[in-house]
Amino acid sequence: MASKSRATFKQLPLALDLSPPQSLEGFIGNDNLLLRALITQQTQGEGELQLYVHGPHGVGKSHLAQAACFHAGERGRRAAYLPLATAQGQRALSQISANEIDLLVLDDVNVVARDRVLEFALFDLLNRFREQEVPVLLTADRPPAQLPVELPDLSSRLSWGLTISVAEPGDAEKIELLTVKAHERGLVMPFETAAYLLQRLPRDTGRLLEVLHELDQASLSAQRKLSVHFVRAVLFDH
Repeated sequence: MASKSRATFKQLPLALDLSPPQSLEGFIGNDNLLLRALITQQTQGEGELQLYVHGPHGVGKSHLAQAACFHAGERGRRAAYLPLATAQGQRALSQISANEIDLLVLDDVNVVARDRVLEFALFDLLNRFREQEVPVLLTADRPPAQLPVELPDLSSRLSWGLTISVAEPGDAEKIELLTVKAHERGLVMPFETAAYLLQRLPRDTGRLLEVLHELDQASLSAQRKLSVHFVRAVLFDH
């Protein structure tokens, strides 16, 4: 896995705060099949020139954003990931060039709202990338029309392409997600363990994946399987 990460990062000239490789295939839910297909097309240089993905916190938008970068990199396409909730990502808005990459991914664009400097930087960036016909994938917590941006032209730019929402997966799909993501880490997630986690933890997928990372580290350190007993001891018996 380490060699794969190094190879992928070579395709990312601006890989800010990028997590270990994510997969589009790992993003489950029948209601998200179209969304996944649209992102896959975009990472291949096809489909929408601008794709705006929105949904509440915890539905997996950052997973999709980062998975798009890795998916593009695996196909030899240069991708850049800008997490706009960070100072690094915000600075990069005015620094990155459309000549350097084949796909730009902007995560959490809602944070620029009501910040005139950031709004103008995003407005300018979208214009530059549209002129060069470089695909842009954006994520936010709400649709463009509901963002409280103060720059009218930015609101129209955010609505340029296709807007699509992320569907919240059900409990069965969250269990599938935990099983798939555990398998990607070389772990076995028994059904009863996944069900136990859903009963005891917040239901948002972001938190579930954070916990899976904690359990991965604990399992590796203790050389233990992900049984309910082990998970309870790690997370709750303090």
